[in-house]
Amino acid sequence: MSVELPAESRLTDRKRAAIVAAAVKEFEACGFDNTRMNKIAETAEVSKRTVYNHFESKDALFLAIVQELLDTTEAMPDAPYAPDEPLDEQLIEKANRIIELFTSDSFQSVVRVTLSRFLMAPQLAEQTIGDQKRFRVRLVRWLEEVVAAGQLKIDDCEFAAAQFCGMLQTFTFWPQAFRLEPPPSKTELDRIVRSTVEMFLSRYGVSS
Repeated sequence: MSVELPAESRLTDRKRAAIVAAAVKEFEACGFDNTRMNKIAETAEVSKRTVYNHFESKDALFLAIVQELLDTTEAMPDAPYAPDEPLDEQLIEKANRIIELFTSDSFQSVVRVTLSRFLMAPQLAEQTIGDQKRFRVRLVRWLEEVVAAGQLKIDDCEFAAAQFCGMLQTFTFWPQAFRLEPPPSKTELDRIVRSTVEMFLSRYGVSS
């Protein structure tokens, strides 16, 4: 049974979300060091006091943005291995889910903000993001299930998962994150996904 939050709590949550969204926008436009809290307040349409009521400093606000990135990544749907469904179709579905996240405007904006900050402070990336394996844990778990079922031959599922994501990122993430290329068309995305799946299964598939 769901419990409805009081109106005051919902308003507080909306203000916090507005502040985080405004910070992403201003950090991306002006950079972390050049962005002032009063500008974030103005963009969020709240008072500067309200901003500080939620975040004691600009650093705390940046950490909230990093947490949003982690939460978004780790909230991706987690479908278990389905023995009765074709393996290539399951991989295509997983690739589409990953690309849907990579290519979303909100995710791209947050990534640009965190990347620029991490380049200036590498130790901050280690403290906040840490081991990148956490981003692939669900795919790794799925691959382990498929290997256990004898449908793929993989010695290192973490390595294979990194390969799979890396092939997709090459076309659907990094060029867009650095604004080098526009997002791929639907036709091009289908081509990228199917080619990636074919290469992956060619390398790790079990010969019949």
